This record gives sequence, C-alpha cells and structure tokens, in this order.
Amino acid sequence: MEVENQHIPTPKTPTRAKNNDLSRDDRLRIQTLYYTARWSIEDLRLQFPFSRAQIDYALENRPTPQKTHSGRHVLLNTPTRKELVQWVTASSLNRSIPWAEIPKWLGWNCGEKAIRTALHKEGYTRGVRRRKPPLSDVNQKKRLDWAKEHENWTLEQWDELLWSDETWVQPGPHRKQWVTRLIGDSELYIQDCVQDKWQRKIGWMFWGCISGKYGKGAGLFWEKEWKTITAERYSEHTIRTVFEYIQTYPGLQFQQDGGSGHNAAYTKEVLRLNGISPIFWPPFSPDLSPIESIWNRMKDILDALDPSVHRNYRRLRAAVIEAWNSITDAEVRDLIHTMPRRCKDCIDARGGPTQW
Repeated sequence: MEVENQHIPTPKTPTRAKNNDLSRDDRLRIQTLYYTARWSIEDLRLQFPFSRAQIDYALENRPTPQKTHSGRHVLLNTPTRKELVQWVTASSLNRSIPWAEIPKWLGWNCGEKAIRTALHKEGYTRGVRRRKPPLSDVNQKKRLDWAKEHENWTLEQWDELLWSDETWVQPGPHRKQWVTRLIGDSELYIQDCVQDKWQRKIGWMFWGCISGKYGKGAGLFWEKEWKTITAERYSEHTIRTVFEYIQTYPGLQFQQDGGSGHNAAYTKEVLRLNGISPIFWPPFSPDLSPIESIWNRMKDILDALDPSVHRNYRRLRAAVIEAWNSITDAEVRDLIHTMPRRCKDCIDARGGPTQW
C-alpha cells in the first residue's frame, strides 16, 4: 500500500531561557568589563562561572529592556546628533561603548558609519583612555608645591637622582581602554575620560631603577619562590639591590614613590641603617616620574607577543626581562631630561593630572 506523504514539522531550535539565567547585575558586570575594561571573552570565562552562551547573551542585551525604533532609519540630523552627544557624555561607561555598539544601546536603526559621521561633525573622536590616579585637593597642593620647588633644577641636578619604581605584570594582555571625547586636549583628563590607576593585587612585580648620570640601572623580577611581598622580603631583595647599586655608583639621591611597602616602618629602618635617605615624593604622582614611561614601553613590547606568553610564569618572566634589557641608556636620559617640562605642566595644571 502506498503511504500518503505527510508533512512532518521540523523541530525548532530550543530558545534560551529568559535572561539566560543571568541577573541584571551579572549582565551589567559583563558589559562593563568587556566594553570599559576591554576584557576578552576568554578573560570573562576565566574569572566567572559563565558559559559562552551566557556571555554572548549579556553582550547582546541591555541590562534593562529598551524601546526600539521601527520603520524608517534614524536620520542623524542636528537634534539627533545633540541627543547622541548628550548620551555619550552622560557617563564614563557611555564614553567607553564602541561606536559600532551605540545603535544597539540606543535602539536606533543605523550603523557605525552614521554614528561616526555624527560624532565627528560634533567634534568628537575615539582615543585611548589615560590612566591617572585619583587626586584629592590636598594631594594636588603637594604636587604643585613639589613642582614649584623643582622647576628651576638643572638637567645635571636631575641626572643625580636614582629613580626607582615597580610595575605589576598580570596574566593577560595589557590592553588600552578607548573612550569618546572631544578632539584636542580639553577633555583629555576630565574624570569620565581617564582610567583610575589603582595598585594591582595579582600578578608579578618587576622593580627597576634609572639615572641620567649612569643610564639604566638594576632590574629585579620578583621570583615565584620569594612568595608574598612583605616589608621584610621587599627589604631583603629590593633595598639590598638599591644599596649595592649606590655603593657602585656613589653620589646618587634615591627616589621612590609613597607605596605602602616603601612607607612601612621596617623598610624605613632598613634604608636608614644602610645610609639611604629617599627624597620627598608627592603622593599619586606617577606622571612626574620618568621611569613610568619605561613601563609603558615595556608593556607595549609585551602586548606584541603571543598572548600565551602572559599566562606562563617562566615565559612571562623571560619576556619581561628581555623587554627591560631592550631599553637603552639614551632613552633613559631623554626621559629624565623631560623633568623641567613635567614640572611646568604640573604647575600649569595647578597640581592636577598632566599629559605624562
């Protein structure tokens, strides 16, 4: 008997559960880390117990439902452009949203080209978010007083300082954060356009020192077997390195920032017993220290490497040391000789953040 053809419906792909089992706070956290902190999806999966589907859902959906426009495409005329600028500049988070993602956030039926054209017409561009520490009025005054005290120093005087600092190298790339701001310098350092610079709590420390007189000095990678950084261990390894360097190259004045480890009573006593008297350094002033520019250069080198390097202790250690060794004495002197300009810029900014 011939069987009559019957229509058999094709099973539909199961839809995801509402909100994909993520709370509004979870979705907002994922979006902030992805768009503002520039974390990758792999970083998010390492940090949180979310699946790839959950992360994709969070990035595709606003934390709260938004009314969408239908029908004709949005015409980005003058009133619409003003509305766009008002939304972009409303918060630090909005400034960080990539232009291609803005139509989705606003519910507009247009593309990245329309957003880019509109913002350019209004004088806005996309630039790297500058990293600056938060500054109180008291700390701004200390910075201003220090800059005024040193504005007439000669290059020879700056060359007599032994600049020191440490940087933290974390697993994962050292990404730059991007932000929407006005073309030029007027919004370069306003609060919504800078990235607060806090001391990192994870990763490996690299310490180094430089001077205009002798060029690049000693570099020290905090070895894994040294374990947690304490005042005692910091003094045992780092202060000993400083003492040996100053013994080899006498006449240098020692500079270090006001980190908690540097200000510990134990560290101060070890410095005193070794005859080392650090100069006064204003708090929250990495932009006044030329060695900070070397950390930026080294991290640019690390960024160009295979990302797998950042997750392997031995390979990361070798890469950091190689990056440090690539810095030349000429680069060091050129950076130290920017100190007169750094002081002037700090004075012009009344102790506030500078371009450095």
